[in-house]
Amino acid sequence: MLHDQPGHLLQSLLENPTFRCWAEGRCAEDGAVWQKWAAEHEDGQAILRQAVEIVRAIPVRDEHLTEEYIQSKVSDALQAAKRQEQLENSRKKDSFFPVFLSGWNVAASLLIVAGLGFALFRIYHHAHPAPKVVQTSPPANALKEVANMERPFKYVQLPDGSSVVLHRNSTLKYPRAFTGQKREVYLTGEAFFEVTKNPEQPFFVYAEELVAKVHGTSFSIKAIADEKEITVAVKTGKVSVFSERASPTLLLTCNQQATFERSHAKFVRSALKSPVLLNIPIENQEFNYSETPAAAVFDALAKAYGVNMVFDRNSLAHCSITATLGDEPLENKLKWLCTILEAKYTITEDSITITGNPCN
Repeated sequence: MLHDQPGHLLQSLLENPTFRCWAEGRCAEDGAVWQKWAAEHEDGQAILRQAVEIVRAIPVRDEHLTEEYIQSKVSDALQAAKRQEQLENSRKKDSFFPVFLSGWNVAASLLIVAGLGFALFRIYHHAHPAPKVVQTSPPANALKEVANMERPFKYVQLPDGSSVVLHRNSTLKYPRAFTGQKREVYLTGEAFFEVTKNPEQPFFVYAEELVAKVHGTSFSIKAIADEKEITVAVKTGKVSVFSERASPTLLLTCNQQATFERSHAKFVRSALKSPVLLNIPIENQEFNYSETPAAAVFDALAKAYGVNMVFDRNSLAHCSITATLGDEPLENKLKWLCTILEAKYTITEDSITITGNPCN
């Protein structure tokens, strides 16, 4: 068993982004890693429990917390820690060794002091922000945020080519490049996903308390902050859903839905006649074409994904397409279509442009 000062161990946990991800419920699958950590350190369980309480009491990611709110949460955490210490001390009164020599007694005191120090550090920086540093480019691991506040739905292309159709009043955060062992995105609101298959780099969606692990598929998520339920509906493929607050993990397949009841912290599975959750065209649209005019195909894609398609209608007037396009992301569909038409496409944030020679 490893020996170290409890205060140092607590600080190392609080500064570890992987631990904070687990403590906040965004990486529930890492639970075994931190239980192993606790077993390898003296008073590990107590330190781990206190670190979780501090992280949950003071959400590090929320930049809009008031100083009064943080102070109230610190007070709550300290009271909980003191009650735990008193309970442990009462259990040890009959012990052969004096209470003041108890390893937990020392650890708990250090944990409380370290937790308060961490909280005061957060409060100080909230009131005295560091001077801004001018950067010519964002950090490689910075999250990009896309918000759709006006349009009925908006197309977002992720760095791996995956497609997201973002519903109105929804926000998606994702890295500028998927460089780690996981592809992770963060959703607030509603969105439809078509995920590029890559078993070597699994795809995770964090939506409030719910986490969806994707196996290369298409599905919808509805995770609105103030609503009582979070829902996932699968169109094709498989999606595993889980939450730190509920067990076990549910595996959903085609035309299945899982609803996470937040008040009861439980999942409810149901079968669907169709995977319509957000009432947007792409959820139940089929991309089957038989000698269909190319212009009509591109118009259908524009409608389904909520993206502006720019092309020369006169040039495509005599072009037709026969193809079946499945649940692959939009860019894969464009590759197939442009191969058929011997054309090229260019994707920008606001539109997709198709260029090529006229068909004979």
